[in-house]
Amino acid sequence: MAPIALESEPRYLPLVLAGSHIALSFYLIYIIGLGLYRSYAQLGPAQDTRGRTSQRQKLVTVFGSLSLLSLASAIESGLDYLALSYKVWASERGIPVLQTLSGGFSLKNLTPEHVCAWLNDTPLALDALEIVAEKARRLWWGQQLDLATLSWTMLLVVQGRRRKIPFLWAYALLAHLVNLAFAQNLFYVAMLLTPVPIGNTHMSRLSKLLARAFPPKPTNWFPKPAFVHVLLVLNYAVMLWVPRAAGTIHFPTAVAISKALSLAPLLLPAIIPQSWGKIQAEPHDNHGSLTKLFNVMSVASLLLHGKTSIAALWDNLPGSYKHRHSVRIPFDIEKRSAWERSTTAMEKILGSMTDHPAVAAAGKDVLLCAFSLGIWAAVRALDVDHMLKAVTPFYGKKSERKALPPSYPKAAEMGITELAESISESEPSRPSSSSGLTMKLRDRGKHVSSKLAEALTANGNADTSPKEAPRRRGRPRKIKQEPTPERELGTIDEVAGVPDAVGDSTYEPTPAVRAQVVEGDVLPNDEFDWESAALAWGLTALGGLGVGSSAVYGAECVPR
Repeated sequence: MAPIALESEPRYLPLVLAGSHIALSFYLIYIIGLGLYRSYAQLGPAQDTRGRTSQRQKLVTVFGSLSLLSLASAIESGLDYLALSYKVWASERGIPVLQTLSGGFSLKNLTPEHVCAWLNDTPLALDALEIVAEKARRLWWGQQLDLATLSWTMLLVVQGRRRKIPFLWAYALLAHLVNLAFAQNLFYVAMLLTPVPIGNTHMSRLSKLLARAFPPKPTNWFPKPAFVHVLLVLNYAVMLWVPRAAGTIHFPTAVAISKALSLAPLLLPAIIPQSWGKIQAEPHDNHGSLTKLFNVMSVASLLLHGKTSIAALWDNLPGSYKHRHSVRIPFDIEKRSAWERSTTAMEKILGSMTDHPAVAAAGKDVLLCAFSLGIWAAVRALDVDHMLKAVTPFYGKKSERKALPPSYPKAAEMGITELAESISESEPSRPSSSSGLTMKLRDRGKHVSSKLAEALTANGNADTSPKEAPRRRGRPRKIKQEPTPERELGTIDEVAGVPDAVGDSTYEPTPAVRAQVVEGDVLPNDEFDWESAALAWGLTALGGLGVGSSAVYGAECVPR
């Protein structure tokens, strides 16, 4: 085949776009690091204890190391892909490509004119995505990343807004510009450094301008689930369309729509009017709708991953490993053909990571995400029931019974339960003071109301002392008096000595105050729960990374 002639005047726009991609990635890393520093600087005194500080340092080191490993993997795969793409382009145009003694790529014959011409002729991002999407065994890796990215974006929406973590859009963009594992582990670090919501003390001019255009929503506000369901359905429909559009002129449009829809759940709470959502009276009132959202994502992820897995297992045609860049990959045709004939279908799917650097990048990203997902589930000691509820729509709920304290095991037999209920109903509620603030001093040990104690004593005396014992001669024995419990104080006025008829009722916030309450977060002090990690890894192995992410993030969005 005759070499293709170079264009006389190459355009510099592709070179500017490639440079902008790299510059934007560095900028996003910078502002995320700035946000992490602000979160660390605003940690309250309750988070500065010796145990929490030591645990936080260890976990930040672990997930920070995983993020650096993910970044190194992305850089390595990216450089391999760029070198391979340039070699293919140069060989098609008869440009000699020098190699080092070790077989690597040499930059001696690389000129700026050649680089500009190569970027003009080669859409790098679209080529990489199309190579992954055009075969089912390669799509098996890439589609898992798309499904997991959607679940992770919902985690950004819920936990990011709940903790008021800054620059959420930077995490979402970084997942598309670098890889998902890198952005995912950075967000884990942000959650570790932001156990409670932080205040926006530093707002740039752009942030203030956006706040004027889109006023921030109140605390515990969330969009109506119907809007989020529509976005999820559109995302999954486009995921079905992208593989069919590979190799056609519609593929760039499908990729652009897919990327825009994956960011839509993060933009939805900021741009829609407040009337399109609902302010929850209690922080936990939204947990049911969140669980249903993750149920939808887990079921859709299972169906799409199952469809792709069946197609990949069925695709056993010889030469399926070949692609547009195979001419410059040093395949041993004889050995590769023998391996294709002798190996199983599942081994072909797993071995497709060696077909192309773009497929290798997707495969490494999936494995790193799955590993980090299990570690996070163990660190957070996620409830296994919550994980199963997030992936199983009809998972049974355990009945919770409210029992009496264990110090009175026979209270139910003596009929004290009804007595306690009648006592609590008969005691009148005491009005609050004008200030609306009350204070209750805590007694040491367990406290029982006087009427309930008298009933227990009377019942016990009736069983143990049917008749009085005979009196003995001599001095009567001294009976040690039990100390009277501390008096329960009511309002601040009563503590100060102001006469008032206020009683010992505790403070009951109004519905408006309860709506402003935000949920904090404290890491468990016990050892890591490896049962949760095993469940996360098992669900990922069976249903793909999308199902595993839905289980872990669904349990994470329902605080303990």
